Amino acid sequence: MKKPIAYLKLNHVLLCSAIGFTSLNAMAESTNNAINETLSVLRTNQGNLTIKGTISDKTGPIIGANVIIKGTTNGVITDIDGNFTLENVKKGDILQVSFIGYSTKEIKISNNNNLHIQLDEDTQSLEEVVVVGYGSQRKSDLTGGVTAVGEDKLGLVSTNNLMDKLAGQIPGLNISTGNAQPGEDQTLRIRGNNSLTASNDPLIVMDGIPYSGSLGDIDPDIIESMSVLKDASSAAIYGSRGSNGVILIQTKKGRQGKATVTYKGQVGMAETERRLDMMSGDEYLQYLYDYNHLKNGIPYDQLTPESVLGADELANYKAGRTIDWQDKMFRQALVTNHQISLTGGTESTTYMASISRLRQDGVVRNTGMKRTNISLNINQNLGKWLKIGMSMQAIQKEYGGELPYLEAGLKMSPFGTYSDEEGNLEYYPMSRNTLFYNPMSDCDAIEDKTNRNVFISTFADITLPVKGLSFRTNFGYNYRNNFVGTYYGRNTLTGSKVDGAASIENTHYWDYTWENILKYENTFGKHKIDATGLFSIQETSKQYSKQSAESFVNDEGGYHNMAGGEKNKSLSSSLTETALLSYMIRLNYAYAGKYLLTLTGRSDGYSAFGANNKYAFFPSAAAAWNISSEEFMENTRNWLDMMKLRVSYGANGNQGINAYQTLDRLSLTQYIWGDGGNTVNGVYLPTNGVGNPNLKWETTYTFNTGIDFGLFNGRLSGNIDFYIANTKDLLMNRTVPYMNGYRSILDNIGQTRNVGVEFALNSINIETKDFLWKTNVNFSLNRDKIIKLQENGKDDITNKWFIGEPTNVYYDYNVIGTWQTDDPRWKCLVEKDNAGNIISEKWGYYTDDWKEIQKGAEPGSAKLEDVDGDGVITADDKKIIGSKLPSFLMSMTNNFTYKDFYMSFVLNGVFGQWRQMHDQNFDRWMPEFNYLSGMNYWTESNPTNEMTSPSYVPYEKHSFYKKMNYVQLKNITIGYNIPKTFTQKLGITSARVDVSVNNVCTFSNIKNALNYDNAKANDDEKGVVVGYPTARSYMLGLNVTF
Repeated sequence: MKKPIAYLKLNHVLLCSAIGFTSLNAMAESTNNAINETLSVLRTNQGNLTIKGTISDKTGPIIGANVIIKGTTNGVITDIDGNFTLENVKKGDILQVSFIGYSTKEIKISNNNNLHIQLDEDTQSLEEVVVVGYGSQRKSDLTGGVTAVGEDKLGLVSTNNLMDKLAGQIPGLNISTGNAQPGEDQTLRIRGNNSLTASNDPLIVMDGIPYSGSLGDIDPDIIESMSVLKDASSAAIYGSRGSNGVILIQTKKGRQGKATVTYKGQVGMAETERRLDMMSGDEYLQYLYDYNHLKNGIPYDQLTPESVLGADELANYKAGRTIDWQDKMFRQALVTNHQISLTGGTESTTYMASISRLRQDGVVRNTGMKRTNISLNINQNLGKWLKIGMSMQAIQKEYGGELPYLEAGLKMSPFGTYSDEEGNLEYYPMSRNTLFYNPMSDCDAIEDKTNRNVFISTFADITLPVKGLSFRTNFGYNYRNNFVGTYYGRNTLTGSKVDGAASIENTHYWDYTWENILKYENTFGKHKIDATGLFSIQETSKQYSKQSAESFVNDEGGYHNMAGGEKNKSLSSSLTETALLSYMIRLNYAYAGKYLLTLTGRSDGYSAFGANNKYAFFPSAAAAWNISSEEFMENTRNWLDMMKLRVSYGANGNQGINAYQTLDRLSLTQYIWGDGGNTVNGVYLPTNGVGNPNLKWETTYTFNTGIDFGLFNGRLSGNIDFYIANTKDLLMNRTVPYMNGYRSILDNIGQTRNVGVEFALNSINIETKDFLWKTNVNFSLNRDKIIKLQENGKDDITNKWFIGEPTNVYYDYNVIGTWQTDDPRWKCLVEKDNAGNIISEKWGYYTDDWKEIQKGAEPGSAKLEDVDGDGVITADDKKIIGSKLPSFLMSMTNNFTYKDFYMSFVLNGVFGQWRQMHDQNFDRWMPEFNYLSGMNYWTESNPTNEMTSPSYVPYEKHSFYKKMNYVQLKNITIGYNIPKTFTQKLGITSARVDVSVNNVCTFSNIKNALNYDNAKANDDEKGVVVGYPTARSYMLGLNVTF
């Protein structure tokens, strides 16, 4: 019995996904010549022909294939049986046949009687199949906002960090580094921030199971593909966890065929991408002269090295000794990475196993990471109706080491003393100021960090006896252990003060997820239906414990002898448990491959929410129109490959809150009980500890519309998306009258909105027999805004939340210049008594009626904007400076191949992001320490408007801001595929070598920075300037398959 076309096509797609590019190429070669042309010719009086024929693939007729005479607008579309009739054709015309996902074929018209054409799937059709959660779809059938990244794009950047491979590859995905130290996590954001207080992290799903570990811990060489679900329709299947987007990861599977062994190795060196240009000895000395003159009024001719330097600095100055503290803290670091993988299989069993070892020394001394990854993937067919499989990831990461005090080292005097004659560190290199200690003073401390992660995903696929009906059950388990052990011995500054200090932290986390999926798919004529039902449960458990102590008899036991601590002993522990119960149904409907509809509904019940709102329902709907398949588009088929319009609307939830916020939370305290003064434990209800049983999910309602297109026979393709996301019921602390016995309670009271545009453009610029040049450009723009805060409609100035403004802003005085001596408002206010005697004189900047414009201002002070126009600077003149989030992101990837050579480079740009300028705030920089070279600061002889005087103390502690733009050349890779004619003589299947440079350089309108990408700079003005520096690495790679 002949199977339905859609059923066979789906099986064909699944088969292609399993056996990969190699099998597809073999299939294409075997069918390329399988064209049997017979022509039925009906001659007209004018000598034209009417052609009839059938278009099919290996599974049966193709509905909606384009049949056109090349170079004309004369064309038709095949019907439900794959048949077509085309009139006004001449002998010798070229008949062009195309369909999405298949290679275009051209047939020269002859005098044959019949025309039966079989199309072959495109060798790039793996890219046309996208994982969408609980299944996969062709790109042509997608209705939602999904971006897929295949193995080819992931392989463009040669790096050991998966996050670096994703940078710039996906519109709307922003990756920032809070701490560039090896082993530390990075921050992911999809389409901005939706929440003010809850988590904004996307959900990560690996091999069908939610993954709670760090993406940076995964070996990037085991990833086959990734999909990012961005709109409500795509992410709605994950309900209460999908409001911040979803990242789906598919790991590599085994392939049928003989076993192959692949070795991938890299070795290289890393250094800081940039350093700060600090003042040299002479420049620093002049800076101290300027500061003391401006601060204390000391004439320049009275300022000498003896008057501004400490005794130890003066000795080094006279001896001509200076020190570059960056040389003491930074280094060239070794990076090595080795992976061995084994893959193969039979018709019933496929397998893939790999093990890798990464060693990444940090570019800052005493930092680094060692990571071991083990991966295993096995699939087993137990007959025609049952398939089972398992994937496993085991990760151990060791990192840590006491980080040098970077800020102290950068600001330390160039005349400071690093160590004494015996090589012992000088804890305070500047005797005249001990605020900053030697940056290496604690580097002999023990700090061990070990993370272990075991992730297991299993499944069973059952084909039921009803046609089109199948059942799948997934079970996943994730275990993580994080250990931190520290000991500051007597050979460290911290430990020497307390005779040793130790601490131990342990976190044990586990979760399991069990999903049961019933799926039905079938085709009825032009109608295609795909229905999915889900029942899922998940439980999590997190156990945390910490102990610390000080004053040890000796340092021998380190943190392994906690009982030996005599003072300041501390113990703490906690247990957090959650449960999630979910139901979901999704219906996909397609008519003739042109009109597509997706309806989704998911119900979640989560233990962390209030007794009155445990459950919530999240619906969504999406529709798409393959407009290029319409008959009225026939005249565009010589240049338009594909055009699809999409629209979706739906709801997603955010469950990222503390597990016990709905309950009253008691705090522990100690009381002195009785006359004997015995200390006992007690509990009390804090003023913010009252639970709210009515708490519910933050819910994001997203409207998304987009267009996917392909032009000029694949030379140009891309997509454009526009979205509006309204997040309601924000979880915020609501202030209540204290007469209730508490001051605040967490409640659902706020609303935010994100509006944005994204586009991706892919082009094949040049394609010849030997040379290929491809370019990918991504752009994303997001505007976030607070719509509602408290019920009274007022702004929250304490948290700097303002209605109608972005969610993360700087709110401060705006600096518009520098006060100058020649300003006519610089006057002396003289106060006299009744007898005309002068009581006081006060210089300042005054209005005509002698009101002081800016209290304490003098020449060289920052001139602040008078926002309200009343002529004087007050707290009412504070304004919103700008958003801490970028205005827009852009990236560009170029890929070149010439015969066996290949090259790629990646540019990533961040634009319009406001940052605090720590290098312009002398008061917080602390002007007695070393400063940056070449800065145009104000002095009497240099009355600039660019900067203030070094002696200026900001009015009401205001800061300085600038809109930052920067473009990073993230990666350059040059490689060579060694010819098989040579490798086969050595018994090698394939081999290639490459050289790559990561974080090559950065172009920016901000000069002084060690890490432009430092996410902590949003809350800490020092982050960009004195944070852990970005590392530039030079890597040599080898990839060999046996």
